[in-house]
Amino acid sequence: MLVRRPWTLRREATLVGGLAGSLSAVILWLGPPGNDLAAHVYQRTLFLQHGFVLWNNFWYAGRYSFVTYSVLYYPLAGLVGIKILALASIATAALAFAMILEREWGPSARASSLSFAVVWAATAMSAAFPFALGAALALLALWALQHGRRGRFAMLALLTLAASPLAFVILTLLLAGIGVARYETPSRLVLPSVVVASAGLMEIVLFRVFPGGGRFPFSIVELIPALVFCILGAAATWRVERARPLLCFFVVYCAACIVAFAVPSQVGENIARVRFAALPIAVLALSLRLWRPLWLALPALLLAASWNVTPLAASFSHSRQETDSKRAYWQPAIGYLRAHLSPSYRVETVDTVGHWAAVYLPEARIPLARGWYRQDDFPQNRLLYGKVAAHAYTAWLRRLGVGYVVLTDARPDYSARAEAALLRSGRSGFAPVWRDAHVTIYAVPGAVPLVTGPKAAHVERLGDTTMTLALGGPGSYRVAVRYSPYWTAQRACVTEGADEMLRVTTATAGQVELAFKVGAGRALETLVGSDPDACGR
Repeated sequence: MLVRRPWTLRREATLVGGLAGSLSAVILWLGPPGNDLAAHVYQRTLFLQHGFVLWNNFWYAGRYSFVTYSVLYYPLAGLVGIKILALASIATAALAFAMILEREWGPSARASSLSFAVVWAATAMSAAFPFALGAALALLALWALQHGRRGRFAMLALLTLAASPLAFVILTLLLAGIGVARYETPSRLVLPSVVVASAGLMEIVLFRVFPGGGRFPFSIVELIPALVFCILGAAATWRVERARPLLCFFVVYCAACIVAFAVPSQVGENIARVRFAALPIAVLALSLRLWRPLWLALPALLLAASWNVTPLAASFSHSRQETDSKRAYWQPAIGYLRAHLSPSYRVETVDTVGHWAAVYLPEARIPLARGWYRQDDFPQNRLLYGKVAAHAYTAWLRRLGVGYVVLTDARPDYSARAEAALLRSGRSGFAPVWRDAHVTIYAVPGAVPLVTGPKAAHVERLGDTTMTLALGGPGSYRVAVRYSPYWTAQRACVTEGADEMLRVTTATAGQVELAFKVGAGRALETLVGSDPDACGR
């Protein structure tokens, strides 16, 4: 029997990583921008300009920034750049994937490693770059565990969580599948279990301290392909002894998909990101059973390929249709809004497939009613995802303190098709106040300012984590910014309204400075569920 030398394995894995890196470089520098790129461009700029701020008033009427999404990706992207980091993440993931499979299954896994290099490079089309970084770290963690490097595994698992909580969830599912398959050696499972449990507890604490309340939708239409993938994968690995870890993973992953569908959370449909590696997983499973019988192997391979490639092809198609990715496209509209928008109002931009308004308007210090994170739309902006009635739409805009609506000629995002159709039909009752070749701006009739209350009030200044209010007299005022327990004021008290917006109560007229400040005491109170009465009632 010919024994393959370690240097030979490393050389082949390096070639696989080089293939993935080369293909991703072509996509990153010559292809269209991915669907998620706008979010990363803005968040990276936010980090470079303001550092690791924990709150952002310029998206979604206020939201937590960085801390519950990725604490590692944006500092790294700020250091080396988005494209360089993406290329390194994709190439590293391909190299680690090849090393893991070669060590576990030998030459039988070579086709899977090559297919992974190709389809994983294509994930650059989606621009899901924090997840790509997290996936690379997760695979490095598995590689370290495979070699018995327990300390290295623990460090890489924690870095996976810091880069992408979603990648950490998938790493946990992989480890669970391996653990079930290797239950006869429980001593080897102790460290991974402790590391995963400890990191998971840290993330739960983080979400408890910074409660967002959003959720990512997961439709039955998206659940069914995931379940079919799991069922076919289990069938392909059934009674194949060498494929037992894969069989257990398919079972664990199937259960996770059902839970993610049944229990609303920020994970939601994101659990289906495994589909980005569906083809190489299917190739591995079928290779281990020698591609027999063909009546099972071929349909399983075709379905896995379809599930893998469909979102990437859709991302490529949508990105090619982007017409609003350049700053010059938005500059005339930004000029109008800067001249006419009061600090007491924000702007709604009818979202496009590229989501570039979420970059250029906030950079110009124009606050938006939305931004670009799907999980921040639910449940508060859910009405945009169905048929939109004019009266409900107007009420939604008024609740959020929107003064102007921006409609472009770019292709709308699926969440904005009904909104765009309503505005173009004239049934909204909104009057256009400005237009150029690409953009039309509408004034919201009867627009309600961000601050309302018993006396005249307005916003004097809006910052990323601060607000300056001018209040005309004593009383309780509604501020159309989402509540967080870390909002403080020196001359007033801040509480949460029934609509989850801020309530500012003051005993005198004058200027009130609001600031977002995270203190250890308040964080601990939030963690344990204590909500002291800020107004002393």
